[in-house]
Amino acid sequence: MSHPPSDSTRLVVGPLEAGERIDRFLASMSSLSRRGARALLRQSSVLRNGKILRIEGRILEFGDVVDVHLPPDQLEAPRTPALPTVDLVHQDGWVLAANKPAGTLSQPSERRQEGELALDEQLALQLAVQRGRPPFLRLIHRLDRVTSGLLLFAADRRALAPLAAAWRSRDVGRTYLAVVEGSLEVEKQHIEAPIAKARGGGWKFEVSSLGQESETEVTTLASNPDFSLVKCQLVTGRTHQVRVHLAHLGFPVLGDRLYGSRSKSASRPLLHASELSLPHPRSGEQLRLHCPAPEDFTPFTEATTVAT
Repeated sequence: MSHPPSDSTRLVVGPLEAGERIDRFLASMSSLSRRGARALLRQSSVLRNGKILRIEGRILEFGDVVDVHLPPDQLEAPRTPALPTVDLVHQDGWVLAANKPAGTLSQPSERRQEGELALDEQLALQLAVQRGRPPFLRLIHRLDRVTSGLLLFAADRRALAPLAAAWRSRDVGRTYLAVVEGSLEVEKQHIEAPIAKARGGGWKFEVSSLGQESETEVTTLASNPDFSLVKCQLVTGRTHQVRVHLAHLGFPVLGDRLYGSRSKSASRPLLHASELSLPHPRSGEQLRLHCPAPEDFTPFTEATTVAT
């Protein structure tokens, strides 16, 4: 890790600052005037990604790390930027796995709120501040905004091809936990029902003979008369697959208004990406990742009985 010297201040370029000149960036992020910022640049007192930067018109990119050789109290800025802390489940030189909270975007979207950071942006900025330079980071798959759980990233360019090959050949195991409405008494069932975009437009999907091949293995873990805890293992990986297939069974994910849940006992669809298994892109050895369900599952898991 690269930490700024005790008499320096570390700044990081977020999505709103990307494309800005370095002198304007310094003035907007501190008490410096643009003239003061240019003076520091001429004095070799500014570093970008660990290298001295003197060109006042240099355009900054997302994730650039700017170190200024002035203490935070003189700049009226924190020593390091305050950023959301991403919960890392696994980290090595080739792959990263993070726990995405429900309500957070996996990657930037046109529908995001002003100033909102997607998880891939949060993680990129977190690593940049720690290392003093932008990291290599590529999101490998996505989760819906409302879904919590494991997201996988390539942390090295050499990991991209083997990870893509593993996804194509279905060598990746993806397991979800869900709380569904109703008592699902069948212990195990295989759902094979094609999925297509729903008629009428919008971001909704449905089982349709015109859709893509879609398969899910569903195991009931626990139940009571009102709801059940199920494990869903993906054979294919279509958009909204678990949500569509469970609704097709007649047991929508609790809180999933889009797919027919009528219960008001959950503020979001209770769906969590709990496990990932795949060949490690460098060694080929099986990598197994696990992420426990978040707290909003607890009232429902405690109120169910183990299925027999």
